[in-house]
Amino acid sequence: MLGIVSLFLLLICGLGVITAIVGLIMGFVAVAKNSNRGRAIAGIVLSALSLLLALAGFLWFMNTFSECLNLQTQAEVQRCVEQKLGVTSVETSSLAP
Repeated sequence: MLGIVSLFLLLICGLGVITAIVGLIMGFVAVAKNSNRGRAIAGIVLSALSLLLALAGFLWFMNTFSECLNLQTQAEVQRCVEQKLGVTSVETSSLAP
């Protein structure tokens, strides 16, 4: 159950990482006790998948935005992130025709 929940919670500020770790622990305990072995293995697989997706997302974020994180002001960081994403905010774009 926690493996499934962790996949969805990855979208909410990384909370899926916590539930994936708990899911892994509970899955291994269930396998060791031979309690619902099939569900325990499925939970372990889904929890491990959640952790791998979280790691991949973190590595993508760090590779993409690492140079933006070292800038001095918030405005510079915002401009750098917008440039990396290919978007501009209303404040930086001109509104005149």
